Amino acid sequence: MCTANAIRSPFLEHLLRARLSETDLVPPVIGSAGSAARPGRAAEPRVVEIGRAHGLDLDTHRTRRLDEHLLASSVTVLCAAATHRRTVLDMRPDLLDSTFTVREFARLLSEQTDPVRGRGDWSALARAAARQRSRPRRGARGDDDLVDPIAQSAEVWDAFERDAVAAVDGIVRHAVRLLRPKVAALRTDPPPQTRREWRAARALLDSSQTQR
Repeated sequence: MCTANAIRSPFLEHLLRARLSETDLVPPVIGSAGSAARPGRAAEPRVVEIGRAHGLDLDTHRTRRLDEHLLASSVTVLCAAATHRRTVLDMRPDLLDSTFTVREFARLLSEQTDPVRGRGDWSALARAAARQRSRPRRGARGDDDLVDPIAQSAEVWDAFERDAVAAVDGIVRHAVRLLRPKVAALRTDPPPQTRREWRAARALLDSSQTQR
C-alpha cells in the first residue's frame, strides 16, 4: 500500500508476485491500493518502464483506493512508509501484528531464526515478524520507509528502485528459508537402500512432523 497506488505499491505488488512465482512456496493472493488513490488511473509511465526492466507488465494496472473491504480479506498488509501503516491501523487497530512497511517486514524476517509452520502459512510468517519488534531496534529512525519518487530526481528514482527490489528479494529469500519444512532436505539425499537406512529416514520424518 502507498498513497496514490500509482508507483510504489503497484511495483511492489507485481515484483513480489513475480519473485514468489519463481519459488515452490504456496503464494498468497497479492493486491495493492492507495490511501488517497483516485480509482481507475494508470501507473506512472516511469514506473512502468522500471517494471519492464524487471520483466513486469504494469501497463494494465489501475489504481484503487484502500477500503475496509480490502483490509477485511488481508492476511498481511505491507506499506511503503510508516504513514501508510498508521492509516491502516487507524482503520483497523486489530491489524497491528500483521501490518508492516515493506522494508520493515524484510528486516524483521531477516532477524527471525525459528522456522515457521506450514508451506503457505503467511499469517504465521507475519506473527513471527511481529515478535521481532520487541527486540532492540537497529538503524536510524525512518530507514524503513520507501521513498516516494514522484517529481523527484533520477537519483531518487534509483533509490526507490534499489530499495524496493532489495526489500522484495529479502522477503522472498527469508520466506523460503522460514516456510520450508525441515523434511524438504530429505529430497536431496540418496534414497535409502537398506532396511536400517529406511528406518532411520522414517524416524527422521516422524520426528520432523512431530516438531511441526
